[in-house]
Amino acid sequence: MGEKQDLRVRRTKSSLNRALLTLMEKKKFTDITIQELADEAMINRVTFYLHYDDIYALLDQCVKANMDAIMVKHIMPVKHIQAGVIYTDVFYEIVTDILKSVELNERFFQIMFQSNHDKLIKEYVVNLVKGEFIPQLGDDFFKVPSKWKVSIMVELVVSAILGVMSWWITSEKRERPEDIAEIVVGVVTKGPVYVLGLEINNS
Repeated sequence: MGEKQDLRVRRTKSSLNRALLTLMEKKKFTDITIQELADEAMINRVTFYLHYDDIYALLDQCVKANMDAIMVKHIMPVKHIQAGVIYTDVFYEIVTDILKSVELNERFFQIMFQSNHDKLIKEYVVNLVKGEFIPQLGDDFFKVPSKWKVSIMVELVVSAILGVMSWWITSEKRERPEDIAEIVVGVVTKGPVYVLGLEINNS
């Protein structure tokens, strides 16, 4: 009985996620009503409120479900960094796989980016990095004296990667995931100046 009930819950939430994305393609998120969601998902309002307090809670869950499916397997456990060493070949494979998954789920990402809800994706990734990724590396990995500097680096890297992802997934002529992954890995591991082939004059 419990398994059947769990299956019904998953189906209802999946239907609501699809309904939300369909409606977000047609109108502003703030203009979507609970009744419209219920009608699109073919459920009643009471069923909606059994699962969510409001439409914002549904949006949060929709983002988490889609992002978890792509990100969690690459973060828990961390595979590309061991004992303070980053393995760029493994990192490249991870970034490529993430980009391919994004491409397979391009409708979700295009809707999020084009409706200016990419901040929810950034918030998800930042929280995942700080809450699950960094603690696995240990204190010895970071040669940074203060936590706020680590936070700045996380914000910079996540913002840069999501900026590239937004440009890439919404482009009419899309580069191969492998080519984008090569640039991302280069920038993250060596820095933009190195990747662009520029020299540094410190005099």
